[in-house]
Amino acid sequence: MLLLNFEAGVLLPTNSGINSSPVRTEESMTNWLRIFLILLTTLPAIGCQHERSNPQIVFSEFDTMPVGYQDDNPAPVRIAISSVLSKTDTIMHYRKIANYIGEKLHRPAILIQRKSYNEISMLMMNGGADIAILSTGAYITYRHVEGLEAIAMQERMGVPYYYGYVVVHRKNEISSIHDLRGKNVAFSDPTSYSGYIFVRKKLAELSETPEHFFGRYVFTYNHEDSLSAVINGVVDAAAVDSLVFERTKLKNPELIKDLKIIAKTEPIGTGPVVINSNLPDEEKRIIKESFITMHEQEIIKPAFQGLFIDRFVPFESRLYEGHL
Repeated sequence: MLLLNFEAGVLLPTNSGINSSPVRTEESMTNWLRIFLILLTTLPAIGCQHERSNPQIVFSEFDTMPVGYQDDNPAPVRIAISSVLSKTDTIMHYRKIANYIGEKLHRPAILIQRKSYNEISMLMMNGGADIAILSTGAYITYRHVEGLEAIAMQERMGVPYYYGYVVVHRKNEISSIHDLRGKNVAFSDPTSYSGYIFVRKKLAELSETPEHFFGRYVFTYNHEDSLSAVINGVVDAAAVDSLVFERTKLKNPELIKDLKIIAKTEPIGTGPVVINSNLPDEEKRIIKESFITMHEQEIIKPAFQGLFIDRFVPFESRLYEGHL
């Protein structure tokens, strides 16, 4: 069995008692072809190995301080994000949101992008960012860490919660997670609730782990890439955010007409906005008020439409309870 780990950029052998019999040459060639296709699908979003070691920081589309910034100016407000949708769209739309928050605080705004949800979490906990849009999984994993304060959450398609889906192609005779034993699966991120954690929990109930249960699995670090992998037959199944699935269904229904959902989570809160709890109280108030009323601003509406966000609403902790 092989674990495809793109964070390290290598293929890691895993120990398993499954499928230990000799594999025919033809089957082996087919398996390696599938691995190549997974690499071909995901590498454009990941970049080369040297780029992986230097997480991308975006400052007004350039890797410099904001125009006009000087040492005697107010310190920049640092806003961290990772990509649920395509990276280009994420940067473009969140750049507008970051600028708006900066204007409200009368401070330059720096938008920091990281590939993984865990990197964003570590950045916040280590004081490297002032504001972050965390994934749901990252928040429920680290919510008790001192220094993180949730202030708002995203409302999408009229509700502040979503579901995790496991999707497969209709032509496959797969009707439940049990049928995925030995199959190839795409996950989005190790800290994504919908894109990994809930499946890991389901397997734990069966006294199984992803390493021993699946034939192979890959982290794409993007829900859209995971969905594309199953659409294109690169993998047998993918764990995805229901909002990404439903968004694709609305925009390109022909892409997913042949997919079916074989597992679904209970509703869980959308990715929250968190701030550094050490910020001055007045800045906290301004940031929270700015996010909650942001949907009223005409200049922000195109960004919200592009990110599939209706608006930000006050944080509700109950939507994140009991999911780990």
